[in-house]
Amino acid sequence: MYFRSKEAVKLFIFICLGFALFPAAAFSAENPPLAPPLTKGGEGGVTGGQIKEYAIPTPSSNPVDIAVDASDNIWFTEQNSNKLGKFIPSTQTFEEFDIPYKGSPVGIAVDSNSIVWLALSADNSIISFSPAEKKFKRYKIPTADAAPYGITMGSDDVVWFTERDGNKIGGLNAKDGSIKEYRIPTAGSQLSGIAQDKEGIVWFIESGGNKLGSLEPKSGKIVEYVIPMPFSNPSDMAIDKDGNIWFVELNGNKLAMFSPKLRKFNEAIMPHLATVPSGIAIDKDGRIWFTENRGNRIAVFDPIQSTFTEHDIPTYRSLPLGIAIDSRGIVWFTETDRDANKIGRIEPAVFANAGQTKAGGANLPAAAGKKFSSFLQMVEIITMIVIIIILFAGFVIWYMLRKRERKQG
Repeated sequence: MYFRSKEAVKLFIFICLGFALFPAAAFSAENPPLAPPLTKGGEGGVTGGQIKEYAIPTPSSNPVDIAVDASDNIWFTEQNSNKLGKFIPSTQTFEEFDIPYKGSPVGIAVDSNSIVWLALSADNSIISFSPAEKKFKRYKIPTADAAPYGITMGSDDVVWFTERDGNKIGGLNAKDGSIKEYRIPTAGSQLSGIAQDKEGIVWFIESGGNKLGSLEPKSGKIVEYVIPMPFSNPSDMAIDKDGNIWFVELNGNKLAMFSPKLRKFNEAIMPHLATVPSGIAIDKDGRIWFTENRGNRIAVFDPIQSTFTEHDIPTYRSLPLGIAIDSRGIVWFTETDRDANKIGRIEPAVFANAGQTKAGGANLPAAAGKKFSSFLQMVEIITMIVIIIILFAGFVIWYMLRKRERKQG
């Protein structure tokens, strides 16, 4: 009798505690979400956001990353087929170029001269491709088995890239082909996304270290910032016109922003569960576009209106990954699933005020954030009070039952 009563009380306390802790976990006030509202495409949010898809000639090519050149031609890496792909929107035709080195092209970037740069992971090299000459050129990375991953064009003709296994940031001087490397303080950081801001600071993501890092190229100084969400598995990143760092959290299922001026993180919870946000890009109006790899959507976050909008991709389970935006504002993305094997596009979207849901009823993200933060703090305080009451009540019930059992015994 005593054993059953004791176990029942334990079960009761466990269940009540679970219900009490759930809102505390979902609405953490320490790092409040940027905005929870969602507006679906065609319901007052983004209009004219229809998706078009184009099948890649090589079957099961596994298109991964994507970039746009000065003429708005689309370039992408084909990881399985070890090719560089090109799509010409004006003629809606593809061109594919066999990479003459052993495979696994990952990151891609295009410089101001339309030279295409690739991170060739399995070959441990950075390679360039001249569209005019249709020739590749190879630059071996000094560190063995570095596994280059993310890549971006920086200032002064420097190509910056991450070494996922080498645990270093690399800088390739496009003029003389020399490479300089910078070791990351955190061991096994598993570097991924990389970008350079207007001040020349190189920012990078540590997927394994769960950190955001910055590198000052001249001094070689590296600073690391721990991301609030534990084990968030951050991935791709982009920098807006105000210098804010935006990145996606694959495991955290969040869109995050870091302000270098305030040295502060802020995070927005995705409208749906387990979407696995992956690639990220920012348009000329400051809207944040990203791929939902498992959600099979292309989504956009408007920092001014504090709203999410999502677009369902027509192809089932397409596994979208890379994303880029051309000069006309058209959003391009890759569909990596072997059966999908496409690149897609969304036409320039027009945001309408009607039907949009705003966070806290305010236009300014700062004001909305403060109001929402205050609300979450109140929720957290109430939740903690409820937890204390439940625990106290459970203890009293357990104590009384045990006392009664002792009398009966």
